[in-house]
Amino acid sequence: MTITQLRYIVALDLYKNFAKAAEQCLVAQPTLSLQVQKVEQELGFSLFDRKKNPIVTTKLGKEVIEQAKHTLREADKLYEIAGQLKDEPTGDLSIGVIPTVSNYLIPGIYRTLQTELSQVHCRISELPTLSIIEKLDKEEIDIGILATPLKIPNIVEQPLYYEPFVVYYPEGVKEKSKTVTMKNIEKYPLLVLGEEHCFRHQSLKICNHNSLAKIESGSVETLRRMVDLGIGVTLLPKLAVTETSERVVPFASPEPAREISIVYKHGFYKNKILRKLNEIILKQIPKEFHSKEKFKIIGISL
Repeated sequence: MTITQLRYIVALDLYKNFAKAAEQCLVAQPTLSLQVQKVEQELGFSLFDRKKNPIVTTKLGKEVIEQAKHTLREADKLYEIAGQLKDEPTGDLSIGVIPTVSNYLIPGIYRTLQTELSQVHCRISELPTLSIIEKLDKEEIDIGILATPLKIPNIVEQPLYYEPFVVYYPEGVKEKSKTVTMKNIEKYPLLVLGEEHCFRHQSLKICNHNSLAKIESGSVETLRRMVDLGIGVTLLPKLAVTETSERVVPFASPEPAREISIVYKHGFYKNKILRKLNEIILKQIPKEFHSKEKFKIIGISL
């Protein structure tokens, strides 16, 4: 049984169709069909019920497919490890980033990734925290960039930087001082992100607000626009704010902040790529956010 044959049976399990599986594997359909039959002959039982349309994987076939997927992942690691040993690392890196980080971080580092990790194929997905954790567990992504601490077994957290929260006010509202406290904002309805966003829960921890606006959004930009209409106030991540305005006010010291980390499963081996990614990100982040000393770190709720 060969690695190529394992790729064929995994593709057929996924697409449930010989023609589609062959197209995905870049081979002729008779070739794929013949190799699948050879695997079944070697094992002594059928992996697929060909009488059904679409094709159905048998009960025994499902067990074989799961082991084949594991074997293919391990085989791919051999190529990836070899890529790490080169002067310029090669391979693939799939990254999941929470939306409240990706909207400013990814545009800032994307071109640098292309030049300084030119031999690495980076695939970036914007995902909420729970989806990143799930995909890490299933090994569908390599790393996540999100708010921590998570304190999840088998997940390694590598803190990158610490980002303070700021208050975004409606037009015409002007605070007397250059910083705000809870008393300054508790008289306004608070606009927050939806339940799937950890930034929402951190905002509520900071504000302990009794008055929430009736609108919850999946986008920071939508929250900003609703504040612009005078509906209430919202909290924003400091690095997502590019303009200088009296409507954007920091909290009094110690400023509440979130810890942003790279996370990955134990056994992660693309360390050379990871070190370079870490370096690229920190060049994008102001140095005053590299240390947590002056901040009050707000944890997350999963």
